[in-house]
Amino acid sequence: MFTVKMFLVGIAVIHVLGQNEEKSCIADNKDTCDPCGITGKWRNELGSVVEITCKLDSPDRGSTGEIIGKYNSAVGAATDYYPLSGRFTIPDQDSTSCIVGFVVAWNNKAHGNSDSSTSFTGTYYKDTDTIYTFWILTRYKKYTDMWENSNIGTNVFTRIQSK
Repeated sequence: MFTVKMFLVGIAVIHVLGQNEEKSCIADNKDTCDPCGITGKWRNELGSVVEITCKLDSPDRGSTGEIIGKYNSAVGAATDYYPLSGRFTIPDQDSTSCIVGFVVAWNNKAHGNSDSSTSFTGTYYKDTDTIYTFWILTRYKKYTDMWENSNIGTNVFTRIQSK
């Protein structure tokens, strides 16, 4: 009888875990799960690489959290990685997608201070496994030349499959 009970408990546990497989971010593993679906390495159409980790704010706020990572730009004279930070939220209409925003300040040990930062905002769609972003790069200019301090564009990031 004990064996049958243990078998049934095992089946129930497997069933519950299977239902929560996609967004199984609970208090015990909220720092290691992937609540927004974008944890990993990504490359844009210019060859820049971003590494992202998502962390939930808390178990009771299971649809918002923090983005941390690093960005290696293939544009200009950038070398090495630059730290990035941001936020995500999971839309109520599609819990497999994610709205993201993150910022890169172009200042690191390898290249120094570029006197600029870029803010990315966009949407991750699970069905295409793609992050579509708009960005605005702002660089320091004197107040009288402020009209030329910003550039705006788009980037599409595709996942780099791990080997």
